[in-house]
Amino acid sequence: MSADTFGTLLVVVGVCLGIATLALLVASLAWVYLDAQKRGKTGCLWLLIAFFTWPFGVAAYALLRDKTVQL
Repeated sequence: MSADTFGTLLVVVGVCLGIATLALLVASLAWVYLDAQKRGKTGCLWLLIAFFTWPFGVAAYALLRDKTVQL
């Protein structure tokens, strides 16, 4: 494998990992917001906390959220 081919492969893998990470970020933030709203909490506040401390904020929300859903 030549250096040029290896560099191209590295770029492709990097772009794919970046897209996957971005998709995971968006999906986890959407889940935090929607789940907080369902449980009667401030969705925007949890969204901001999760965004600025991602992925630790998402894990903290999952551990600290109420176990009951408000109807």
